[in-house]
Amino acid sequence: MERTSNYRILGFTTANEGEEPPWFSLEVRLHNSRFRISVTLSNFRNSPAQFEEFHKYFALLLSENNDHGDGSFEGTGEEGEQEEQDTPPGRATLVDCFDWAISPCLTHFERLSPPPLLSSSRKLTLSHFLATTSFEYDLIATDEVLVPGEIERLETDEDCEPPPGGLDDRWLQSTPWTTSFPSFTPADIVVVCDNPQHPFDSNPAHVRIGQQRLYFKASLHPDDTVARKEVRVYERIASADLGDDVRTSRLYGIVRDERDQLVGLLLYSIEEDTPLTFAVGPETPDAVKDRWAEQIQHTLAALHRAGITWGDAKPDNILIDVHGDAWIIDFGGGRTEGWVDSDKTGTVGGD
Repeated sequence: MERTSNYRILGFTTANEGEEPPWFSLEVRLHNSRFRISVTLSNFRNSPAQFEEFHKYFALLLSENNDHGDGSFEGTGEEGEQEEQDTPPGRATLVDCFDWAISPCLTHFERLSPPPLLSSSRKLTLSHFLATTSFEYDLIATDEVLVPGEIERLETDEDCEPPPGGLDDRWLQSTPWTTSFPSFTPADIVVVCDNPQHPFDSNPAHVRIGQQRLYFKASLHPDDTVARKEVRVYERIASADLGDDVRTSRLYGIVRDERDQLVGLLLYSIEEDTPLTFAVGPETPDAVKDRWAEQIQHTLAALHRAGITWGDAKPDNILIDVHGDAWIIDFGGGRTEGWVDSDKTGTVGGD
């Protein structure tokens, strides 16, 4: 299904299986605004076809929650594209779900959240991607027609300024914490756009400070304990003074907003070619696969000697760079079902 607009998928939440009435909510960003759409069968009237669509997408979201556990999306801002490529023809995708619920509301979105005005002389920074306004509404179905209910603007500071890609609607004041890495503001970070004519079509990923090109990894919310844990791991990697032959992502600094809340991490860029998931296939020579295996084992052994575990070990968290070398990334912990046993989470054995 072709995306109907350049809105960005942020995440979703669902009722528990068996909960009545069933419901789910979707979160998206368009330009500088965030929209939360609540979808529940109690707002559907005389709409059996829409009932069927609801149950199809509710089952899909429950399945995604079982697979990933947090309703979040990984990647650099191209949410759903990899998922669509991997989905058999005719099977519903997350993008289908979001388009089904959001298409009836796009004209309202575009009216409430026009694109920011940018002059040719003004640099595009991370501050342009912070959602400064939040809206919420219910999706209503009457006689098979989907329409938005009353769209309410959330006025409190706690509901404003989530980071790019943010999910959480509880914008709590962060517990103070410190790090040895330098801290930057969103206005310090220049965004490098692949498509300058449409800069808001994707979440910011490639950025720079001065001449230093970096990768930006957005925090899920200001009090992101996962991101803080990852910073601690990167501090240990830095203090271990690992050699260049230990190919792992390294932290350059963090980004905080004016309230000292975490916006995201700045990582040294890896000249990425593709994740291992897509780099390896039946046609890949055995010598190349053996080389990648040796590089991964070498990096893991060096990390383990330094007392550092990887955590979420899976092919998606290995990058093959433009030189054909394998890099380990993502030290936020957690695990992915099917790759690490639950009783080995966060352990050397799990790695």
